[in-house]
Amino acid sequence: MEVKEATTLPKKKNTIGRGKIKKTLKNVLCRPDQVFWPAITENEAKSLESVLKNHSIDIPVFKKAHWKEIKDVPKDQRPKPPKLKKVEGLLLGIRECSDSVQNGGCSAIVLEANMNPRLIVHPLLEMCSKKQVPYLCLPYLKTISANCFGVPTSCLGIKTDHLLDIKNEIVKLAKNYPQPKPSEELGQVNKVEKIDINKMDITENTPFTFLYRKRKSERIFVPSSQDKEVNATKKFIGQDFIEFSEKKEEKSKAYMKMIVKRITSNPARVKNK
Repeated sequence: MEVKEATTLPKKKNTIGRGKIKKTLKNVLCRPDQVFWPAITENEAKSLESVLKNHSIDIPVFKKAHWKEIKDVPKDQRPKPPKLKKVEGLLLGIRECSDSVQNGGCSAIVLEANMNPRLIVHPLLEMCSKKQVPYLCLPYLKTISANCFGVPTSCLGIKTDHLLDIKNEIVKLAKNYPQPKPSEELGQVNKVEKIDINKMDITENTPFTFLYRKRKSERIFVPSSQDKEVNATKKFIGQDFIEFSEKKEEKSKAYMKMIVKRITSNPARVKNK
């Protein structure tokens, strides 16, 4: 008896092999203007880091026990890490700094230069620009904050009338990075001529009434004969409307077009199974 091998289906050329991840492109709307991000130099970072280290605290070493040793111990009696002493006048975290800037109680801010994504601090940067609070971007701020204050954070704030040496150092370095002023075109607003209502000619003063129709074939607002004419002049009578000048103003260029960027997904991302 003749034995034949089983035929296999031909492999498609466009299929993705096992272990390969398909790269996808996405169109993302971005801000039309560049966000001011004053990343300081290495020498400036050393001077600011030395000032921050002057206020460092003693961080006790806490060795976490193995689960086998504490699994039979009640949760309330398990060893906990000791509480760290907080430096007076120091703000830790984006939320705490944002609240302080909004309330006018913050004098300076230091941000992580390698923050990713930067989008999470854009509202804070806009508030700093509005309140004229200087801020700098320090490389490896998380590591410096963890070594000095025991908390790895991407945002450090200085309260008003506190830690004046740190505040003065930030203000001095911020002078090397002046914040660009918005262009005059962005600040322009279309001007509308003001009209004094008291000087307007009021010929009618009719009381307000509710209009309704009895049948569907009727119309509530019947256009007058003047509205049908092509060259008819429309005038506002009474105080319900304000007549503007007939001069056609040029369209404002105050708004900039949004930028569309094409980004790819991270092929090394961890997928939830």
